[in-house]
Amino acid sequence: MTVDLHRLWRVGYHEDPLGFVPLELCKYNHRFDDAARRFRTLYLAECALTCLREVLADFRPNHAARQRHIERYGPEAAADLVSEQITASWRRQNVLAPATLALDGYIADLTDVATRQQIENDHVALLVEHDLDHLDLREITTGRRIVTQTIAGDLYDGGAAAVMFPSRLDGGNCIALFEGRGSIGIGGDVVLLTDPAPAPLVTVAQEWELGIECT
Repeated sequence: MTVDLHRLWRVGYHEDPLGFVPLELCKYNHRFDDAARRFRTLYLAECALTCLREVLADFRPNHAARQRHIERYGPEAAADLVSEQITASWRRQNVLAPATLALDGYIADLTDVATRQQIENDHVALLVEHDLDHLDLREITTGRRIVTQTIAGDLYDGGAAAVMFPSRLDGGNCIALFEGRGSIGIGGDVVLLTDPAPAPLVTVAQEWELGIECT
């Protein structure tokens, strides 16, 4: 599978939407950050909606907490539960930025079965250590960071500049750029997420029944 490196999107902090997390704030806990802390990663997606779904996923309602509330206070308590909000503060602080990539290395395509099989063959001990039979998409997109971070480090050592993987939310193509292995540039006008809310933000809010707090 291929992705157009001149038509990518990123949701980022308004002052530097295409920048890496500052070193003093970086915890190296993203999916493909290097476990040895040699490089950070920057995440982009082929589709603007995928970007917003990825960053807004934690705004979704906690159904377990809602159910406990109803069980404790009765069915009528459901009326007390208001929609989760995409806050005004978040909307002011973040923007949707079109981006282009120029890579110094290859993209490891983790959506490709043959590529994953080769990586699986090269990391048998790692998978066995973490009770994994195979390196399927589920293992790529779940939260077992030590596996994906270790694989990312080995890919980096082998000359990879980035990895491509599917979003856990909608299957859209995502790119994780390895620090020092490429340059990122602005690909057009930045989309503000303040009022009036842009169409992609409204779409994601409606999908997940989220409120949009006015800015």
